[in-house]
This record gives sequence, C-alpha cells and structure tokens, in this order.
Amino acid sequence: MDLVRLLLPGEPLYDDGDAIVWGERTAPVVLAGHLDTVPAQANLPGRIADGVVHGLGASDMKGGVAVMLELARAEISARYVFFTKEEVALEESPLPGVFASGVLAGAELAVVLEPTDAILHAGCLGNLQARVEFHGESAHSARPWTGRNAIHALAEGLAPLARLEPLEVELDGLVYREVVSAVRVEGGIAANVVPARAAAELNFRFAPGRSRDEAEARLRELVPAGELHVLHNSPSAPPALANPLVQRLRELVPDLAPKQAWTPVAQFAEQGIDGINYGPGATAYAHRQDEQIPIANLHAVYETLARFLS
Repeated sequence: MDLVRLLLPGEPLYDDGDAIVWGERTAPVVLAGHLDTVPAQANLPGRIADGVVHGLGASDMKGGVAVMLELARAEISARYVFFTKEEVALEESPLPGVFASGVLAGAELAVVLEPTDAILHAGCLGNLQARVEFHGESAHSARPWTGRNAIHALAEGLAPLARLEPLEVELDGLVYREVVSAVRVEGGIAANVVPARAAAELNFRFAPGRSRDEAEARLRELVPAGELHVLHNSPSAPPALANPLVQRLRELVPDLAPKQAWTPVAQFAEQGIDGINYGPGATAYAHRQDEQIPIANLHAVYETLARFLS
C-alpha cells in the first residue's frame, strides 16, 4: 500500500489504510485489483526470465495491479481501486467501506483485473464455505456396537456429495459449473476409541442466478444428516453482457469465457455496478509455487485498457 501511494500521481480520492481510490471522481469505469496474495511457497524473491515474471502473486494479482498503476501514471481516465484482504473471508474485505463512502457513486462498470489470460471472463461463481458435524457416542473400539461411530456417520452423510456430478448452468450463452467439494475432514481421538464426533468442511461454488440463501438451502438438501454451520458465503455475479461498456470492451477483446471462480465483481454487482473480469494473469499459474505471468500479457492488457478508457 505504501508503494501504491508513492507511485500514484497526486492525492487519492479515498484512503482508509486498507483501500485506496484514485483518479477522476466522475469517470464511468472503475478498475479494481487486490494487493494481497496467498501465503508464500518458497517463491520469493521474484525474478524475470525468458519473457516471464516469476514469483508470488505474479498472476494473482500483482500483474493486474502493475497494469493499473501504469495506466494511472499515464493519467488514463478512470477510478482506480487498490485494496487489501481479498484472499481471505469476505467479511474482512474493505470494499464495503469504499462503497459506503460514496466515492464510486455513478460508476457504470467495474473491470476487475483478476487473472484471465488477457481474455474476458464474465460474471463469477458464488463461494459458500461450511462446516458439517456428525455426532455419535464414544465406546471401546473392541466393542463398537456399544456406541455410535461419528466417522462412519460422516462417511455415509457425505457419500451423496462424492457421487454428485457438476451441474451445468447456462446464462447468456455461457456455461457455469456448480460444484461441491469436501475440502477438510477431522475426527477421532485415539486408535482404541469409537469417535463421538466428526466434521468436514465443504466448499460450494454456485452459479450466477442462485442467491446466497438459495445456495445455503441447496447445501442443506445435499447433506441432510449433518449439522451444518455456514462459515462464510460470498455472492455470485451475473455476466452483465448487456452493459454498453462491456459491449464496447468486447469489440477490443472478442474472446469470452465464464468465470469459473469467485471474484470481487460479485461485490460490485451487489452495489448495482456491473462488472467484468479482465486481467493479464495466467490462470493456470495462480496460487501455484511456480506462479508466473508472461510479460506480453502485461503489455496487451495495458494497451487494450488504455484504448478502451480513452
């Protein structure tokens, strides 16, 4: 954040320590990018080799932030939003404070520079994280019939999820895939004890068109035997392809795909601001130990956005 403040020309429109908004106060287009990354995986410091930038956050999403900074330094007209705390639970996001300030009032489109391989990714999936608990009764493992094994109950309760095929949902000619995964499991206290409790964390990526409440109800349908606790629930976002500014951007970037992930376009959509994902990052390398981004992508996205915004 200190580096962003140093590199931006002039004073920001808004700066609360976790988010900076800079640019032309009435510009119709917002460019947005987060500064935080996933934890390091022995991929610091970064390096440049063979036309590629390697290192933590290169694709997700320091590359997009670099493009934003260069556009701002060239004084290309837009409102630029740099923010922290995106690679964590939605409740920690500083964007609600930005929205509440009114500094983005009148915005007509948000371009979020998440990694998209320099093509357009429309909309995004919702992201529901939940914990499901199963309860039994402890007993000696030599006499398991005297108790109830919570791990066995968990295995039976999650069996329908293991057989569940991705659900394809088509919107505006784009196909999003709804998926549910068990991503963490725990239970048991000793080898000679039938466990009285077991739990699993579930991740539900739900398609645009399904509300947060509907997503939670659907997950409860899928795991009726367990005790479900929602940990966090981030909304989906529609494709917004009818937006005139999106249509103009598509003239410059004809390749279009559905965003098979969650991004902050959902937060803009909840505020009535249409959004699209367009960034230089390589999706195949996001969050990987060998994270990297082609330098050609940086130039391509910079030049396209400079043309679009002017």
